[in-house]
Amino acid sequence: MEPGFKLPPGGRKRLIGRWNTLLQSLGIEPGAHFSMLDDLLTRHTEPQRYYHNLAHLDTLLQLLPAKPHLEFAVWFHDAVYDPTRADNEAQSAGLAQESLERLGAEPLLIQKVMRIILATQNHQADDPDTALFLDADLSILGAEPKTYRAYARAIRQEYAWVPEALFRERRAQVLQKFLSRERIYQTEAFAHLEPPARENLAQELETLTQHTSEAQQASASQ
Repeated sequence: MEPGFKLPPGGRKRLIGRWNTLLQSLGIEPGAHFSMLDDLLTRHTEPQRYYHNLAHLDTLLQLLPAKPHLEFAVWFHDAVYDPTRADNEAQSAGLAQESLERLGAEPLLIQKVMRIILATQNHQADDPDTALFLDADLSILGAEPKTYRAYARAIRQEYAWVPEALFRERRAQVLQKFLSRERIYQTEAFAHLEPPARENLAQELETLTQHTSEAQQASASQ
């Protein structure tokens, strides 16, 4: 795992504290639902997770305001994460619904959490809180270049099963999609990340394109 995407000292304890405080704010006894927290912690330490792990949760919880629907969305948005599947968001939303119903959460809260999770499929939203969550989730795109490159390597590791040429092609499509947007970040809180994000994405895209071109030339010369 990349050094930048591990929990800092005390991180796990901080996460557990945030979860307990969240439940208590809703009048729910944390001890009665420890198995749910344990399941979420276990899920986010699965071996295929080089970026979408507990460190990612910790970062998002620090970036976002302490609103129940945002916090639950942090915990559940990547709860199901199998890079070989295309329905992770729907599966994660389903798990959130089932879990929050078990907690006795209000239907409106559950609907808000599910809406946020499902919006992570295309990272666009109309309502302000969902947009804020999506911007926080994409904040890594505007990180300083060294951290961004570590993130890009971590994503490649999560998709290690994809052949190199195919990965470059699909990754380039994802980057192009973000770059083609009028704005990557939808809220003022993250607008300052727009220029560095575009620079990072363009740099990675150039690297991918260069490697693809070199591979095609090598193949043609054989």
